[in-house]
Amino acid sequence: MDINTILNKALQYCEPSLAEVKRISRIANEARDLVSNYRSSKIIEATFGGSFAKGTWLKGDTDIDIFVKIDESVDTEEFESLGKRIGIESLRRYRPYMRYSDHPYVEAFIKGVRINVVPCYNVKMGNWKSAADRSPFHTEYVKDNLNNEMIRHIRLLKRMLKSINVYGAEIATNGFSGYVIEVLILKYCSLPSLLQAISDIKKEGNVFSINSVDEDVIKTFASPLVIIDPVDPRRNLGAAISNESVGKFVLAARRFLQKPSLDFFIKGKRYARPHEEIYPNLLVIEFGHNPRSPDIIWGQLKRSLDALSKQLELVGFKVIKSTCITDEKKSAAFIFLLDSIFLSPYTEKIGPEVFRKKETIDFISKNSKIGNLIWINKQMRVTALIKRNVISAKDYIKILVSKKIESTGISSGLKEDVQHTPRVYTANEFRLNGIIKEAINALTTTERLTF
Repeated sequence: MDINTILNKALQYCEPSLAEVKRISRIANEARDLVSNYRSSKIIEATFGGSFAKGTWLKGDTDIDIFVKIDESVDTEEFESLGKRIGIESLRRYRPYMRYSDHPYVEAFIKGVRINVVPCYNVKMGNWKSAADRSPFHTEYVKDNLNNEMIRHIRLLKRMLKSINVYGAEIATNGFSGYVIEVLILKYCSLPSLLQAISDIKKEGNVFSINSVDEDVIKTFASPLVIIDPVDPRRNLGAAISNESVGKFVLAARRFLQKPSLDFFIKGKRYARPHEEIYPNLLVIEFGHNPRSPDIIWGQLKRSLDALSKQLELVGFKVIKSTCITDEKKSAAFIFLLDSIFLSPYTEKIGPEVFRKKETIDFISKNSKIGNLIWINKQMRVTALIKRNVISAKDYIKILVSKKIESTGISSGLKEDVQHTPRVYTANEFRLNGIIKEAINALTTTERLTF
């Protein structure tokens, strides 16, 4: 089948039915009415935002964003406090709870649909006071410039990016937000045109902008994709997208253009069979954690993953790939694919050149005390053969988290969790299940839609 035939068939997986639209609209209006009934002289209005407001949401997958516009005279502390009260009190019958991004907001579920109540200031264009202030302007811009054909292609692109796991701006994914997708389709009008542009990107200078750009502003951006916000031309929407997500999109675009397939729009088509033969080289650190906002726990996990990778590499282990996972409730894990779980018993330590008298004396003095082999190498450097104290990655991690956790670089919010309940093992030692199996499958499988 050609690309247009594939895309037409794929719409059945993307476009909500009329019955679903009516159901979601009823729930959305109920939620907005509840929020609008909250009385405060400092609230200007409650308005829909996000993909629901623009009509770009995916079949079976939508959140309702309600932005509460607050008078710009309100200070930051009262702004956050008022934002919390509005959401909690308005949706109290639905057991609301706090979420955190750039500032707190309230989340609840009504009949299975996620409702987000987000405070923002009622400002004029460009006079931003909070991170959410642009959102109502984003909504209006997209609604004013979209047509029905573009909406179809936005949904197709969302479905495609979801299939390669790069859809979503949350920290867990660091992918393409709904608004970024809308801007890209507004720029290129259709999915095939956008995919062609993405497949041809270069190492530098990939600027995607609907309007003319300020070259001086462009020079300040360093991301592989520079995507200019049409509502705020000094803002790069591509800054929050990880290099890995960009790379996956580029390869998936090329593959789809070369060999169009419905698989890019169907759930469950992402992975082939995992390479179980590398399980002995997978180091797992599994632990429990106290409940917290998903944005917070994912941020802590990703920072800690990088820190532990550096610790492993400092003592000689080669980290080939790594990942972290959480159920966003109470369980989490770090997983490292290592070149080897064990190091050799000895390692070479290269010291200073013999011409550096003091440094040479100090090096010999320090290393001869422990009976190591010392010699001059071909570059005239004093060299020693050092016996390692720990050669097992499992043993090294256990020592780190039990005795040296303060110096590991693990996020302060995770140290107690990791130290209190660690379970360190290799993937071949136990039967895998739950989130651990999910993460290991992802780590040990080539994504068939990308490569």
